[in-house]
Amino acid sequence: AAMIRRAVLGGAASRVAGSLAGIRAAAAPQFAAVAATRRFASVVVQKDVIEYEFPRENPADGLSYELNWSLCRFGVVPQGKSFRNLKAAELSKAGGSLKKDAPKSVAWSKELETEFKTALGAEKATRYVQDCALGALAANEVPVRMITDSPAAALAFHTLCSRTKALPTPEVELGLSVLHISSLGSHGSEIMVNPKTKQIFMIGSFNAGALVEKLAEVSTDSFLERGVLPLWGPGDAGGTVYASAVAAAGAKVKHGCAISPAGFCRLFMGSAKSDGGVQDEYKLLPNKLDAPKAIVMFADDASATIPAASKLTPAQAAFYFAAACAPKGTTAFGPAAEAILAAGKSSDFYMINRGAFSSPAAAEAAAAKVAGKSGSASGPLGLAAIKVEGGDKTADAAAAAAAAKAFVASVGGRCKGMDEVLAAGPKVEEEKK
Repeated sequence: AAMIRRAVLGGAASRVAGSLAGIRAAAAPQFAAVAATRRFASVVVQKDVIEYEFPRENPADGLSYELNWSLCRFGVVPQGKSFRNLKAAELSKAGGSLKKDAPKSVAWSKELETEFKTALGAEKATRYVQDCALGALAANEVPVRMITDSPAAALAFHTLCSRTKALPTPEVELGLSVLHISSLGSHGSEIMVNPKTKQIFMIGSFNAGALVEKLAEVSTDSFLERGVLPLWGPGDAGGTVYASAVAAAGAKVKHGCAISPAGFCRLFMGSAKSDGGVQDEYKLLPNKLDAPKAIVMFADDASATIPAASKLTPAQAAFYFAAACAPKGTTAFGPAAEAILAAGKSSDFYMINRGAFSSPAAAEAAAAKVAGKSGSASGPLGLAAIKVEGGDKTADAAAAAAAAKAFVASVGGRCKGMDEVLAAGPKVEEEKK
């Protein structure tokens, strides 16, 4: 029995072995094809390799990622080269001519701003970025950036403004900015201000006088929010300083000063020439100056309720700054009042109402003579009026009463909770209900 089982199993094993051999023989071509496929699949095809260096920035050659991102924050998306804070010699070497004709002031429009920024960011344009400041003292300064396609305009801006500490690009504040482009389609020389962002746009010419005027309009709040009072007219250290532009023969500071508890200084290191160019005055005066003896503010009250000339207490100066003397665009009246009260500890305040004079020249002549005078309280506002030539206009009783109420209402909304300032205004009768 055992032999029979071995024979049977042996025969079965032979049949199985034979079957397997047959399968191998039949499948041999398929196995060969698979093996060949595996061999070919393992072959690596070599191609030409192009290597790129990353990052490939080179600020000296106009490519800086940090600067490009910074420009994007100012609304300019750069596609070509951009240079930041080149020295005066480098800007001069870059060359280029500069148009200086007086630009036409135009109303802001979103379409024009978009067209402007697109052209300034184009690949064919090379951008020159200068980070400067308004205010020669670090404690009083407001940073301001210029972006232009003209090295000559960048040099003029660099000469006009005050030097500032060179901050790393990412730390530059998104604040005041001046954007200039040499030409833009069919546009001539134009200047406009975005009322929301307070960016200044200059097309064609770079006229220093026009720029200073717009800077006064857009930057006053920036100073006040830092506890600094900007005075946008001419003046002399230790003498009389004017709060807005007037003709002041012989004044060493032509375009304004800034005063705060930290000190008194000029706003610009250069001045605008009559042809719109810039006069370098960097070495003319030290950064810190003696506080002025007198600060003269200007109102334009056509009703002549405000006297032609008057001496003010610090609280009255804060009140009438908010009521009638603040530069266009000012909204920070609370900080302004605080800054004026602080300045009043070292300087006397005076007010000239141009609306009470027969001509602007008469008003400016009077402004030059009020320092040191006291005056006597009179008129519907109770101010210490000073007698001056040419200031003969006066308001009738009804107009004066209406103007006084308007001043009180205006300042009441602008200087809420500042009792000392509000008490310095005119006394008006409350309307009976």
